[in-house]
Amino acid sequence: MATVDIDSSAQAQLVTPAVLSSQSFFGRWMQARRAAAALRGEQLYATTLSDSLALDFSDLDGLGFVQTGGRDKAGRPLVVVVARNYQAKVLDPERVYRYLITRLDRIVDEPYNILWFHTGSSYWHNSPGLSWMWRSYERLPGKYRANLHRVYVVHCDLPMWVGLATLGPLLSEALWRKVEWVSRVEFLWEHLPKKSVAVPDFVSEHDAILEDQPLMDYGVVAAKEVNSVPGLPGPV
Repeated sequence: MATVDIDSSAQAQLVTPAVLSSQSFFGRWMQARRAAAALRGEQLYATTLSDSLALDFSDLDGLGFVQTGGRDKAGRPLVVVVARNYQAKVLDPERVYRYLITRLDRIVDEPYNILWFHTGSSYWHNSPGLSWMWRSYERLPGKYRANLHRVYVVHCDLPMWVGLATLGPLLSEALWRKVEWVSRVEFLWEHLPKKSVAVPDFVSEHDAILEDQPLMDYGVVAAKEVNSVPGLPGPV
């Protein structure tokens, strides 16, 4: 009897008896555990999503920390994150997780991009925390990772780099290759059509300040301070 295994790239593989017989007992046991855990995760996600669709998230919509609707030059959907709008001190992380999956589940059925405006945000006030991010990453089904095309991070600061460096060893090299560090808004238009992105005013204003003071550029700071961290690509 054949079984289905889901590898780290979120692709399903057919595991036939012939393949299983060529592995050690421990290898077969580990493969079976991974397949069972992946199946339980998919089932739990489906249940959580179904329950969450009946909830009212209009207040979170009003905050605008996650926006959808745009597309890149190839027509792939765009998920925009405005980190400054995320009120970490008052929001319930579990409710935020349920909100996100109701807004993103259909989008991630096809290749998609994330555009992250980190401008004016801080880890302490506008981040749900590294542990929450890792738990959420583990809870999401494989399609979120497999269909992610690019992550564009605008105005990254040093604390964010340190946080990502902390998570780095836990994530795959393939995922890191999808990250583009964008130090100026103008460089976004090499990847995205201008009409598809509504750049917040405070992002444009901050970008103008950096243009006049290039040594204060977050990208330059990150490149000098943290660019030697293994697994982290340099800024665009």
